[in-house]
Amino acid sequence: MNYLSAKQNIKKIAKQPVIVVYGDERYLIESLIQSITDLKLNQDEKEDQLITFDMEEQPISNALLEVETFPFFGGSKVVVCEMSYFLTGKRVKSVVEHDLDRLQEYLLNPVDFSTLIFVVPFEKLDERKKVVKQLKQLGEFIECKSIVERDLDPWLRYFKEQYRIDFSKRIEDLLVQEVGASLQLLEKEIEKLSLFQGTGVISDADARALISHSAKASSFTLVDAVIKQDLALALDTYKDLTRLNEEEIALLALLSSQIRTIYQVKTLLLKGYSQRQIVQQIKVHPYVVKMSETRAKRFTHEQLYRAIDLCAETDYTIKQGRMDKKIAFEMLLYKLIAE
Repeated sequence: MNYLSAKQNIKKIAKQPVIVVYGDERYLIESLIQSITDLKLNQDEKEDQLITFDMEEQPISNALLEVETFPFFGGSKVVVCEMSYFLTGKRVKSVVEHDLDRLQEYLLNPVDFSTLIFVVPFEKLDERKKVVKQLKQLGEFIECKSIVERDLDPWLRYFKEQYRIDFSKRIEDLLVQEVGASLQLLEKEIEKLSLFQGTGVISDADARALISHSAKASSFTLVDAVIKQDLALALDTYKDLTRLNEEEIALLALLSSQIRTIYQVKTLLLKGYSQRQIVQQIKVHPYVVKMSETRAKRFTHEQLYRAIDLCAETDYTIKQGRMDKKIAFEMLLYKLIAE
């Protein structure tokens, strides 16, 4: 089961005695644990009846002892076992030995007053293990994997429904441009819009004024300045970013990434790929492909390759300490535009 399905069925899931949450998207994992805990415990109970164990530091037997101990004041208990790598095939350095027979014994007859949550920060479980097979028979398995930009559309719909707000496709594209594939930032921006608007449709003008501008989006402005051969705009954008405490190395990575995407899109278009095929090939949001296609028309392959090479040279120069990073970045902009 994926995260969105789990959220839609969260009341049913919270009734399960054992839940396994796995994947590399920590934000989603924490959101799920929060939702389950909110259903099982009131605010006062959370202080004493929400207990977390680190499975790299404590054995599973300690967690099971807590699970089987009835809450002092009655009610329910939630026990979270973080870093449960013993459910995967990953080799980790740990001095802790887990008594999996003890866990399997518990799974045969789990208590009804505790919810046991295993958190596995890994992309997959080892389904060959007997304990994993047993867990699958008893509990819920929820995958919380990180997403790529091309998969953002269902999340945009989900957050709009959650906050009961709507906005145009133009604002959806702007959000993708500003926050990329960060679900945490995406939700925060949509929450901000809902706090301003309440429910219903927010206008483009209000949304644009409220949405935070990011370094990633400003790197598009840098690319546009290069396309327009506008050195003044490029330098002004760079100075705006430095005022936001953005480091030159990070800006180089963003700028290089944008140019590389344009290069990839141009190459695939020449091979006859459609926009949809390009999205699948390079794993970015359709809006990014659309914008890159427009920008690609202004460059030759040789110019794009030269730009990528200049970014790499500047990165090396800065990291080797051969030139002040601010001067090096300004010289890069000059070369990209003037040469």
